Amino acid sequence: MKKIDLITGFLGSGKTTFISEYADYLVRAGESVAIIVNDYGAINVDRLLLEKTLGDKCHLEMVIGGDPDCTRRRLKTKLITMGLAGYTRVIVEPSGIFDADEFFDLIYEDPLERMFEPGNVITIIDAGFINEQISFEQSGNKDIEIRYLLASQTAKAGTVVLSKMGEEAQENTDNSVDIIKNYVNNCLEEFKCARQISNFYIWKTGAVPDQDFSKISTSGYHSGEMIKLPVTDSNSFKSIFFFHVKTDVNKLEDTIKRIFADSQNGRLIRLKGFIKDEGDKWLEVNATPQVVNISPIAVGQELFILIGENLNQERIGEYWDEYRNTL
Repeated sequence: MKKIDLITGFLGSGKTTFISEYADYLVRAGESVAIIVNDYGAINVDRLLLEKTLGDKCHLEMVIGGDPDCTRRRLKTKLITMGLAGYTRVIVEPSGIFDADEFFDLIYEDPLERMFEPGNVITIIDAGFINEQISFEQSGNKDIEIRYLLASQTAKAGTVVLSKMGEEAQENTDNSVDIIKNYVNNCLEEFKCARQISNFYIWKTGAVPDQDFSKISTSGYHSGEMIKLPVTDSNSFKSIFFFHVKTDVNKLEDTIKRIFADSQNGRLIRLKGFIKDEGDKWLEVNATPQVVNISPIAVGQELFILIGENLNQERIGEYWDEYRNTL
């Protein structure tokens, strides 16, 4: 029977990059692969990045963001289409704010339950973000929603992938992994999940051997029963958009670092998008509080998406020379 894989993880964890490597392996293993990305209407950043790395190896579809019920209906329609088209493996990348139970609720609906079976739940955890979250909570804060999302996404995962282990952490891997593992397991315990994570797959981009991908592609999922809380994009998280940004590209990395560092901007978790350089060539921007990546890309879209909590759009806008609020 055809399988659906859910690749989930928090904002900026590296889902899109992981999918590009995982899907490439599946194609080489003889699978016919389709990828469905949950994106923001015409703002198809993740789709552009997947097209950059996968080309025409896989079929890519986008589910336009909107209210949860509308998004669910659109996703179901896409999955039915993929099933009828004969794809043997469908990979679903939801938004970063996502309760994994919704995945199972959906694919057990008719007619999907007659077309597909659950394949794997693969959760990507950003080591840098978790370490930052630990420091954030040690300063007296406690973000219940982040802890719940982390618990929900890891509770059902057949494989939990640990991404973005920095050079300093690599030198002391065992201790660094144990600290993150304890935090994740504390979150699971907090929401009455009996499961505890025993190990992570430590992912090094571009260096996963096929035998490891073979194990990941058959790792399945867990029941992961736990307390349920309502989770929506409109809770404490917010996405803001800046279109047609004009700024000094030579100072872009420094500008982005200052935006992250300014506490009056809110708690910024992720910035991604595209901008043109002085030669009218596209640059891809992908940034977290820990790292800013800027690299050439063949095609782009004139926007930045910023995701975080209590974001001050007007103040952040002051860092740009010029921008628009709408397309």
